[in-house]
Amino acid sequence: MRIINLASGSKANTTFIGFNETKILIDVGLNEKQLRERLQEIGEKIENISGICITHEHSDHIKSLKTLAKKYDMNFYIHKNLAESNFLSDTVFKEGKLHKFLSDKFVIGELEIQPFDTSHDAIAPVGFSINVHGSKSKFSIITDTGLVFERTIKLIEHSKIVFIESNYDEKMLKNGFYPAIVKERIAGNKGHLSNAQSLEVAKRLFATGTKCFVLSHLSENNNTPELAFLNYANFFESQGYVLDKDVFIRLSYQNRHGNNFILKEEFE
Repeated sequence: MRIINLASGSKANTTFIGFNETKILIDVGLNEKQLRERLQEIGEKIENISGICITHEHSDHIKSLKTLAKKYDMNFYIHKNLAESNFLSDTVFKEGKLHKFLSDKFVIGELEIQPFDTSHDAIAPVGFSINVHGSKSKFSIITDTGLVFERTIKLIEHSKIVFIESNYDEKMLKNGFYPAIVKERIAGNKGHLSNAQSLEVAKRLFATGTKCFVLSHLSENNNTPELAFLNYANFFESQGYVLDKDVFIRLSYQNRHGNNFILKEEFE
């Protein structure tokens, strides 16, 4: 399974996952032109996308949803509560192309997708855990959440790779220029994970076998890549682990695609 983040941050969020002829996107926060360009950069075409899975309705996650639904022969997978809300009432999907899910696992081609609840100020926010059909190797993506539910930890444990939010540095947010109400929203239970909160989740996942963490949705104003990375690196090194051997820490970027991850399948 090939996994590449195309954009991550407050302006746009999109991730590509592919296995053989099955190629999907998690969110479409890039506009159509940017999406086409980023896909071309990694050797893919927008016309070959099998399906699009949406985490929630904020504009940095669905910027090109309306355009893609109108122009392309794609399948769209959206939480039932969001799909039936007024928020998407003006988005026209081609017949048979809108698929509504709740909590059950669904299948797109050769990929199995397990949605799970996140805690965000949105209608029905979710993250996803994905594996090739029949394989034990899974990848999970969890961003835009103010906290991580215990049931979510259990669901995504044993993931080989986790894209995990590390949105803000607590001191930078506290001392920054945002209005108090915005700071409260970001740091609240329906906002975002701080660097420190992100690491606490990662510690638990590491104990279950997760070795690769991709720090995602970094704030441009309340965080830096260096702070997010060092928060993780300092902890793991202090415990005697060797970076790029025992644990892998990577970053996602707003203005360019990230690393090209190849997750090897493990079958029973």
